[in-house]
Amino acid sequence: MDADASEPTIRLGAEREAEQAWIWHASIDAPEGSTLHELRLSWADYNVFCPDGTRTPADVGRAVLSFFAEHRADFPLRERLDAAMARMRFANADKSIAARLG
Repeated sequence: MDADASEPTIRLGAEREAEQAWIWHASIDAPEGSTLHELRLSWADYNVFCPDGTRTPADVGRAVLSFFAEHRADFPLRERLDAAMARMRFANADKSIAARLG
């Protein structure tokens, strides 16, 4: 299997707004299987990951899910995920997610 085939596919459903946050139903499709999630991205987390505001909330949400997918061996994916969980679990999360956004 080549490197591209092992990369998970991240899909976000329709975006909805909650109190100071965005929420999506999402999926991560990886060679070892697919998982379904509800992802919450607060406005505060958006500002940490994308301080210049040049990316859409959905772009940031996909970057967060990509980070979670990459670290799923160390952080089992839950049905409900909050973007803040990344920084609570991994010291490099903020920098890594921001880098995924370019």
